[in-house]
Amino acid sequence: MKSKEFRARLTSKNQLTLPAGVSTLLHVGPGDSVRFEVTKDGVVVAPVPVRERLAPLVGCRRRGAGKTRREIDAEVRELRGPRDE
Repeated sequence: MKSKEFRARLTSKNQLTLPAGVSTLLHVGPGDSVRFEVTKDGVVVAPVPVRERLAPLVGCRRRGAGKTRREIDAEVRELRGPRDE
């Protein structure tokens, strides 16, 4: 890929607006996260994968071992009530 240069200005609150060309190349948009990795050669900017962003949420609502399919089916049948045939 041919090298491209983009420039941005840091605000008084140390905020940076990602130039449109950079967000297009990284395939990121509003609400997406990006990672800044500082190396001895410079700074690498990369999108944070969705899987990594959601990792802290996996299993956060789970309590106990969960229910088997049969237990869930029995509860649903109980909630629906008797079948009219």
